[in-house]
Amino acid sequence: MLIGLFIGVACLGALTGVGSIVARQRRLDHRATHDSLTGLWNRAGLLEQLSDRTTREHDFSVLYLDLDRFKSINDSLGHAAGDEVLQVVGHRIAEVIPDDSLAARLGGDEFVVVCPAHESSIGPRRIAERIAAAIVEPIEINGRLLRIGSSTGIAAGPWNGSSATEIIGYANVALHRAKSNGRGRIDVFTNEMRNELDRRTADEQTLRAAIDAGDIVPFFQPEYDVENGRLIGAEILARWIGPDGSPRSAATILTFIDDPSTLEKITSSVVTQAIPIIRRLTALGLPADFRFRVNIPQRCTPRAWRDGQIASALRGIDPNRLTIDLHESSRVDDPEGADRILRTLRDTGARVCLEDVAGSPTALGSVPDLPLDELRVDARRLTSPTATAMVRVVAGLARDLGLGLSATGVETSAHEQLLGEIGCHRQQGFLHASVLTAHGLEEELMHDALKRVSAGLIA
Repeated sequence: MLIGLFIGVACLGALTGVGSIVARQRRLDHRATHDSLTGLWNRAGLLEQLSDRTTREHDFSVLYLDLDRFKSINDSLGHAAGDEVLQVVGHRIAEVIPDDSLAARLGGDEFVVVCPAHESSIGPRRIAERIAAAIVEPIEINGRLLRIGSSTGIAAGPWNGSSATEIIGYANVALHRAKSNGRGRIDVFTNEMRNELDRRTADEQTLRAAIDAGDIVPFFQPEYDVENGRLIGAEILARWIGPDGSPRSAATILTFIDDPSTLEKITSSVVTQAIPIIRRLTALGLPADFRFRVNIPQRCTPRAWRDGQIASALRGIDPNRLTIDLHESSRVDDPEGADRILRTLRDTGARVCLEDVAGSPTALGSVPDLPLDELRVDARRLTSPTATAMVRVVAGLARDLGLGLSATGVETSAHEQLLGEIGCHRQQGFLHASVLTAHGLEEELMHDALKRVSAGLIA
């Protein structure tokens, strides 16, 4: 009798242990496929579910949407308020989509909805309109009523042979078209967009082949202290050397790029190629305070800086010769991660500079808490009294915080004069110097050294 009781208890304990393990595994599986903030599917879960659907059915629609000007909420109210908005939006989306549909949050303020055809008799555009109407309803955050809009791209089946990633990409293309046409819109992916996407994909493959072939090379644009005329630095820039030997501009290169990994590949490639040039120039006697700027592309994520090719390339440059330029919009999706990496870079001796703060007034409030050495303004924004006033605010903030101040895009004498009036003497732009080859930069450095010798500044 007792033996039977002991066996029963043991079996019960074993079953309880197995049940606990199963429950724990289910929780882990759920975390792996669902967004912790909204409870919706995450990117991995969406791809898994969508891939499964493509094997069972071919006629469904994918809606890709994001929130208009969501960044201003994060900047003005803080990320906790932004997270609360995302939770409300996720809940509203889940409430209004048809049965047997699924909703996912891909990250940031981007959401995807998949609607099977048999649940979409009202049509994907009507579903998108329902979602937009639900999102735009006021949201109360910390006693304030917020109203936020959305833009949506739709990719409608039937699908034959397209992968889950491709279908999401089609919807994303339509989303970008909607946003470029004025936000708050709904656009549908068309054959014209497909042909354009195919062309861009082919162009990007050509660009990646050019990187591998060594046709993307570093050029340099000098930076001057206009108060004393000294050459104090240079930005490393990418140029694509064509078959005829002529360089294509950075703007031309960017028109080819959709994939952020291509941006990372270009940046790391030109930095790697610049390393022996920098070492040679240093050996020839660069001034002690001369620094090379590396601009981190806006679409490269903080993870890419930390783990990818860019971080590896940057380790090849003496950090005391390095300034990292980060555009303020690059911090949007993962500000804490970005700031940790900036602190790590700064601890090595590299300078950290935040670009274009004047273009985002709501970003000004976060500047005092960031690990920065410098603020950078774009002189091309000096087009109106309001824009000029914002640049003056940035200059005052830099002065009050003890940060350096520099300007890019200096193209006219009016730019130079306005910047001089606000105390911004570190300037870069075509007014002062064009983009140079490595040999051209070496000649400019020699010319600058001769000027300083003639002025008695160096022996």
